[in-house]
Amino acid sequence: MPAYSYKAITPAGVAKEGMLEAANEALVVENLHAQGLIPIKILAGKAGASNAPVAKKPSGLFASKAVKQEDIMAITQQMSSMLKAGLPLDRALGILLEISDKPVVTELVQGIQNHVRSGKRFADALEESGKFNRFYVNMVRAGEAGGSIDDALARLVEYMARAKELRGTVISALIYPAILAFVAVASIIALLTFVVPQFASMFADMGAELPTITKVVMGISGTLQHYWWVVLGGFLLMLLLGQYVLTNEKARTGLDRSMLRWPIVGNLIGKIETARFSRSLGTLLHNGVPLLGALKIAKNTIGNRVMASAVEESADSLKQGESLTRTLLAKRVFPAYALHMLRVGEETGRMEELLREVADIYDDEVKTSVKQMLALLEPVLILIMAVAILAIIGSVLLPMINMADLVK
Repeated sequence: MPAYSYKAITPAGVAKEGMLEAANEALVVENLHAQGLIPIKILAGKAGASNAPVAKKPSGLFASKAVKQEDIMAITQQMSSMLKAGLPLDRALGILLEISDKPVVTELVQGIQNHVRSGKRFADALEESGKFNRFYVNMVRAGEAGGSIDDALARLVEYMARAKELRGTVISALIYPAILAFVAVASIIALLTFVVPQFASMFADMGAELPTITKVVMGISGTLQHYWWVVLGGFLLMLLLGQYVLTNEKARTGLDRSMLRWPIVGNLIGKIETARFSRSLGTLLHNGVPLLGALKIAKNTIGNRVMASAVEESADSLKQGESLTRTLLAKRVFPAYALHMLRVGEETGRMEELLREVADIYDDEVKTSVKQMLALLEPVLILIMAVAILAIIGSVLLPMINMADLVK
């Protein structure tokens, strides 16, 4: 039976670590609750190490110096569990310091606790740490105002988990095509750089007229051999141009606008951003953030500049008493179905509920679209690689076949 290491706290707020054997993680949680413990962290461990403390992660030269998104999510989950159990905020922060196994996390929590003890609000302490984005801070601030920080943190955990799942779906789906494209380019360059030149000298000695395809391939091979620095310079120039486009606001906006019109890709981007925006806005509204302020915050979670600008303009129109969905529909950048659902939410007063439903729908559609895109992309990459390699091989074999015919 697998063993799990756990970190938990007693009702008195004392931290406890150990290991339990169980069929799955849910049974570990149930067992801890039966013992009157509040689980904070559960990880798969090694059998036979019962009640052994969890090993500390390395510090010093090999320790990570940045607080990662996974660390923020773990802190949020642990704080939510402890506050729901009725522990005061300062004690919960103190327990986080006791169970933390990363120096950067310890430093972050210590700074937050110092600010809270000096009389600052929890949300202000989070903001001053510089590690929590505006969305996170405003969610906590709304929770403080409503007296339900634990609920706000629980919502943040749910939001971050869904965002991580969506991001992971897209990234993992692109790994195989990226590897395939790299192998294809590397194979073609290797053939042109090392294989083709061997035959080029032989064909030159023969003095025979070469087919057009052979001349083209030999020319490309010669360029890579003798003018590789020009090719490398062109590649670096493209990287610099890409960096300029990504950092220049006007150029990035133009790129984002054009990407929304790209076949397949544009549709996928629209769905990803719609899911992200809908979940952000719905989460903020559920926590009591007013619609106007929620729009201003949720806008920052959108990566596409054009779609973010449409949300900002709709917020400005909302100040003038205009309908939110009417302004967004006029921009024609968000999927019509999502906006009609938003309109229903406006009219019925169920906006936060429908926004979460829209986010779930588009999360599922993103997964489906990614699978469809991969189903098209993978054979296209394989076909391009096969055609390129066959062209190179054919350009080498064709003159040899012609010479053999002449000898006969």
